[in-house]
Amino acid sequence: MPSPNRAARAVSTSLLAAALVAVPVCAQAAAAPAAALPAAQAAPPTAVQPAAAPERAVKTLVVGIDGASFDFLEPAGMPTLAGLRAAGLTASSNLYAQPMAGTISGAGWSSIATGVWPDKHRVVDNSFSDPNYAEYPDYLTRIEAAAPERETLVVGTWTPIPQTVFGPAVDERLAGGNDAGTTAKVVQALSTGDPDDVFVHLDEVDGAGHSVGTNGTAYGEALRRADAQLGEILAAIDARSTRAAEDWLVVVTADHGHTPTGGHGGNSAAERKTFVIAAGPGIEAGSVRHDVKITDIAPTVLAADGIANDPAWGLDGTALGELEGDDFDTLRPVLKPQQDETRPGAGVLGWTHEAPSGWTIDNAKMPAGGVAEWSGWSFATDDFWTGAERGQMRETSVRNRDVFAVADSDEWDDKPHDPGQFDSTLVSPAYPLSGAATATLAYATNYFIDGPQSAEVSVSFDGGEPRSLKNYRIDTNRFERLEFEVPAGAQAAQFRFHYTGTNSAFWTVDQVRLEQDPAPAITAPGAPTGVTATARDGRIEVSWTAPESDGGAPITGYTATATPVAVTPIAAAPAAATEGADASALAAAAPLSCTTTGTACTIEGAVNGTAYTVRVVAANEAGASADSAPSAEVTPTAATAPVDPGTGGGTGGTSTGAGSGSAGSGADASGSLASTGTEWALPLAGLAATGLLGGLGLLAVRRRRPSAS
Repeated sequence: MPSPNRAARAVSTSLLAAALVAVPVCAQAAAAPAAALPAAQAAPPTAVQPAAAPERAVKTLVVGIDGASFDFLEPAGMPTLAGLRAAGLTASSNLYAQPMAGTISGAGWSSIATGVWPDKHRVVDNSFSDPNYAEYPDYLTRIEAAAPERETLVVGTWTPIPQTVFGPAVDERLAGGNDAGTTAKVVQALSTGDPDDVFVHLDEVDGAGHSVGTNGTAYGEALRRADAQLGEILAAIDARSTRAAEDWLVVVTADHGHTPTGGHGGNSAAERKTFVIAAGPGIEAGSVRHDVKITDIAPTVLAADGIANDPAWGLDGTALGELEGDDFDTLRPVLKPQQDETRPGAGVLGWTHEAPSGWTIDNAKMPAGGVAEWSGWSFATDDFWTGAERGQMRETSVRNRDVFAVADSDEWDDKPHDPGQFDSTLVSPAYPLSGAATATLAYATNYFIDGPQSAEVSVSFDGGEPRSLKNYRIDTNRFERLEFEVPAGAQAAQFRFHYTGTNSAFWTVDQVRLEQDPAPAITAPGAPTGVTATARDGRIEVSWTAPESDGGAPITGYTATATPVAVTPIAAAPAAATEGADASALAAAAPLSCTTTGTACTIEGAVNGTAYTVRVVAANEAGASADSAPSAEVTPTAATAPVDPGTGGGTGGTSTGAGSGSAGSGADASGSLASTGTEWALPLAGLAATGLLGGLGLLAVRRRRPSAS
């Protein structure tokens, strides 16, 4: 039964041919949501709502034709396969060769089933002596783990397919005996059962290839029979009673090719060439791609089923819907035929020194001469590069796609050149940085050592000096991820791939990309701390410590604000004492401020004799911080000349306000201000001196000393 949690899928009916079934074009495209009505047009709650679209079931079918040579598919006349190609995607690519693995069925089908290359799954021949299926299981096993409600089925003519390559977690594993038997069992399962994910293996094309080679008549006949059997399987899908509610992804592939006279396992172009033909959801009809590999099949099926590729799985493949070309692939239109090389043939367009936009090649240290195609870093295809000289490890560069960068000191040295070693640097564009504290340089690489050579990756920021990220000292064939710290404020990062060699081996680089977290959200900075205020005559000098956090953006300025301390009238003071005065003048005094980009400033215009506290606010592009904690109270005072001790009366010197009185005499009933010793508060003395208090005797706080008696 269809899984209850399957997402709704868009309906698509792209006809393969008049006699073939309809194959949907998108297993991953969700139905487009209807546009929301404006509130004024919204249907009333009692309106009858249309019925929800029926849920569609996602189904997948992968058919492997053992030993099918891509270059002979069209000449053989295969209408079913031609219909699939018209409805979807065609992509040819090259396999590995020894020492990674021979072009053998065990290695090929394991790569298709697991989504990784032989250096990971460890099946290098048909003995299956050391498989690593525990770490890299087949894709049907992964489906069972992630979505056990889905029904999985594998039927194969070659016995190791259902017994070994696909694991015991698969719901049903059947041996077909021969291709007719395999086809019959698949048709029966599709007609009477409800499998969700199906893998089919047809073997007899490979048998014909071994017998007569690709040039033999029997080989073409075997291809046509396989095409007819594929048609039977697709017809069974079309005849299903639930077909109208199903979206099928159909993939056809092969594990290796064959030589013209028969056999496989070697490193010739005919043996290494394979293909992926796919029709289904989201795949452009009639499209041709150069960057798709057989390891992409497993993640493509998983993605169709809604199962995300977990990076921890370490898959080498990428789902078709997520696969994007890189900068180097844009060079395909300018690729050239051989110049100094004598292979792979004048008809193969496969190399250039023209760098893609933003990239450069620094050959300042390259000696003149050598083989032109490999004088410094070059951009090439696998067909051209591996075809120039077979059997020297180049065939192991399976993680490259389409056009890639290569520094090959071995091939360059095959022609006389000026003294000196191969020395060339590939320089990337300057990639903009997001502002995150770290970033990662990701790329596919194959570095093979065979003599004196070196390889270094470095990064520079904003045109500064390069910093080393990695030096290669051992053979390395993998996807690299080099994480590095980004200096604060850096705007751009540029990378250099520097290679030297003396008749040694090679270094390939592909799919270069910079990965970064989004720029951290910018917030207002934290509050300044440690605010210190110092009172002067009519001004306050303020300093502080910058906040611990700038909020993710530079602080653009500070504002220090001095606020008068509120003064409360004495409730018991005689009401008559306030006549004709503004008792709130002091409390309503306006705050004062200063601004700066540093951590100190001076507030001018402070009222002498008024107590103030100061708070500071920091600001950046996101806004202002909270207020700092207040400073201690400070009171500006007027600068005074030194007092002559002989002229003062009483014990406290002379302090005259708006009223009159002698020092030490106290306050009389007329409202004169007087202080004995230190009885007057300093702020009030200052205010009296400036005339602000006038005759407001009620604001004077007096404390008489006890009588000496």
